[in-house]
Amino acid sequence: MLRKITSLTSFISFIVTLITSVVLYVVPQGRVAYWADWHLMGLSKEQWGDIHITVGTLFLVMLFIHLWLNWKPIMSYMKNKSREMVVMTAPMIISVLLTLFVAVGTLFHLPPMQQLLDLGASIKDAAAETYGNPPYGHAELSPLKKFCGFLGFDAKEALAALQQAGYEGVTLESRIVDIAASKGVSPQQVLNTIRGALGGDPFAGLPAMPPEGTGKLRFADLCTSFGLPLDDALSKLASLSIQADGDMTMKEIGNKNGISPKEVYNALRAK
Repeated sequence: MLRKITSLTSFISFIVTLITSVVLYVVPQGRVAYWADWHLMGLSKEQWGDIHITVGTLFLVMLFIHLWLNWKPIMSYMKNKSREMVVMTAPMIISVLLTLFVAVGTLFHLPPMQQLLDLGASIKDAAAETYGNPPYGHAELSPLKKFCGFLGFDAKEALAALQQAGYEGVTLESRIVDIAASKGVSPQQVLNTIRGALGGDPFAGLPAMPPEGTGKLRFADLCTSFGLPLDDALSKLASLSIQADGDMTMKEIGNKNGISPKEVYNALRAK
C-alpha cells in the first residue's frame, strides 16, 4: 500500500511540478507581471510560484521515501558483475558526467543550455514589449498621489482624468493596482489614461531614475512603456550625437556611443 501511494503521489506531484516549471519558465519578469496584473488560468505569478514550491516539496518527500523503499535495487546499480560494491560504476560515471556537463555548461554558456536560457529570456522580453514596464519598482502599489509625484503629473488633474474616464471611487490615496482592478484593466492602462488626458511633454514625464532593467530594454520598448514617440526620441538622441536604433537595447546604445545606459536615459529626459 505504501509503495503504491508513494509511486502515485510521486507521479502526480511530478506532473504538477513539471507544469508549474513550464509556466514559471515563460512567465514575465516579476516587475512586468505585477505591473500588468498577469494571470494564467486565473492564477497570478505569485500563486504559480507558491504551488511550485509546495508541490515540488511534496515530490521531493515522496522521492526520498521512494529511495528508502527501493534502496536495495539502487545499491545493486553500483555493483559490478561480481556483485562487489563499486561506487563509480560505468552508469554512475556517465550520470555524474552528464550532470556536470549541464551544470558547468550553463556557467560557460555552452549549447544547448545557453539556447534554453536565451529562449526563456526572449519570451520574457516579448512579454515586456506586450505589457510594458513599470515606471519604477512596484509602482502598482503606490497611491495615486505618490505615483503622480514620481512621474511629474499633477495629482488632482490625474484624479479628474480617471474619474472622467469612468474609474469610480478613486481618491488620491487609492493604489494604482486597486484603481486598475476597479475597472478590470492593468496598471499600464491606468498610466496610459492619465498620460493621454494630461498630455504635455512626454519626455518630461520620465522618472528621475531609470526603472529597474532599463539597460536590457529595447529602445522601442522603452518608448512604448512611457508613451514616447519613437521617431521623436531617436531624433532627440541624434541631436545630442547619440546614435541609436529602435531594435537596440539601452545597453547596446550606450556601448556604441561610449556612454552608460543611464546617460542615454538622462539624454532623453534633458530639456
